[in-house]
Amino acid sequence: MIQTYVCPTIAEIRAGIASGKTSVEHFVLQSFDAAKASQAELHAFQYLPDAPPVNRTEAALPLAGVSVAVKDIIDTADMPTEFNSRAYTGRRPEHDASVVARLRAAGATILGKSVTTEFAFRHPGPTVNPWNSAYTPGGSSSGSAAAVSAGIVPLALGTQTQGSVIRPAAYCGVVGFKPTYGAIARTGVLPLAWSLDHVGLFTTNVADAAYVLKLVAGTDAGDPYASHVPAAVAKVAGHRIGMLASQVGGAVEPAQQAALDALAERLSCDGADIVIVDLPAGIFDTPRHALTLMGVEAAITHGELVDRSPELVSAPMRELVEQGRMLPAIEYARTKVLQARMAYRFERWIRETMALDALLVAPASGEPPRGLDSTGDASFCAPWTFLGVPAITVPVGFGPAGLPLGAQLVGAANGDVALLGLAEWAEERTGWKAAVAARPR
Repeated sequence: MIQTYVCPTIAEIRAGIASGKTSVEHFVLQSFDAAKASQAELHAFQYLPDAPPVNRTEAALPLAGVSVAVKDIIDTADMPTEFNSRAYTGRRPEHDASVVARLRAAGATILGKSVTTEFAFRHPGPTVNPWNSAYTPGGSSSGSAAAVSAGIVPLALGTQTQGSVIRPAAYCGVVGFKPTYGAIARTGVLPLAWSLDHVGLFTTNVADAAYVLKLVAGTDAGDPYASHVPAAVAKVAGHRIGMLASQVGGAVEPAQQAALDALAERLSCDGADIVIVDLPAGIFDTPRHALTLMGVEAAITHGELVDRSPELVSAPMRELVEQGRMLPAIEYARTKVLQARMAYRFERWIRETMALDALLVAPASGEPPRGLDSTGDASFCAPWTFLGVPAITVPVGFGPAGLPLGAQLVGAANGDVALLGLAEWAEERTGWKAAVAARPR
């Protein structure tokens, strides 16, 4: 089992600094030492500086003392951003990505660059699952999920084009939040498919994710799709939550379904209205449509590199580029139209037809796959990414192999704050802390 650490939450860090009992430097040094000590086994980081990179700013800033792991497709001006690609070894961006700049302005320290699959697609990096090194941490945001799970940092940045935040968060037993499409600007983030790419957050608890979202969300001139700013909403007394008769990604392991059913029962006992629902026609086909958008847009982004230096690009990416090039323009255009229509149909369905606060669904088929050759199946997350709606996973227990299981909540577009509020309420009823206490690392 991987050596893990006890990292305070963002709220605890802020309280400690505000009380004067500790300093910004203390928390950053703690994270830096943990990152260095764990690297040989965990491999969560693609890059760590030689010395702690403390953001020595005003202690009163909202993220002062908070160390952040940044996925290595997100630009950092003071550290390499190499996309886990041999073609970009040594690449040094001139500017921070928009989301990184916002974090620094809020006082956060960028601790290092976390491992990603190559170009945030399917070719895995060396990161292992902190709960058992024989299993994948998921991907493509592998290092970000592992760094939070191992207690190295309280916050990490990831991206999701299909399931690359939600799935690794579930596999590693942490909170993963993918906001509404456009809520966090992607300026300075390498695109895989701009029609699908989202920037997301990894934290140890829902409250920290909600706190950070307020600081990093917003428009940016470099991202024409960044047009949504989450607004605060009043908390509601009750919750109406939908569950699917069959999971949108396919069959799930018995332990995963049991975990969802147990959580639903606890939420129902505490006042939630749990209803069995059928999704609008066509939602089950969204993973296939997402691949159409991804293939064409990846071909535009990475096709020149594939032509110039195919030996420096993994087989999965070369295949994706080739698939994208073979698709007729009319098919891509139809898929774009379909994406907009389905998003509108889902919005009407969840808000008006069913009047749901959220869907409770599986984030993955169950526990992570054994080995590091695959990062798992994204089909359970891809529909919500395709529709651009917010989604969050919270850890709920363990499967038969002793690996974490999660539960995913999906909300209506632009309902990020409301979804986070519901997730925080649900988090208190998951039994996760008791499950961890019964199975210490």
